[in-house]
Amino acid sequence: EASINELTGYLGKLLGVEIKDILCYNTYANIKHRKNESRTYFLDKMRERLNLRMQRDDAKEQARR
Repeated sequence: EASINELTGYLGKLLGVEIKDILCYNTYANIKHRKNESRTYFLDKMRERLNLRMQRDDAKEQARR
């Protein structure tokens, strides 16, 4: 298990951006307090679109065979 600080540090390096510690905790708190159907709307949409893309790619590969 990694702390929020460790995760944001890793993601910051991966994306080439500096993430301030205080901002990550404020953002986490804001996400945690969301009352919508999904607290992680962006991640949910990203997962959905990635799965759709993989299904389309699989279908294209099947059609080629």
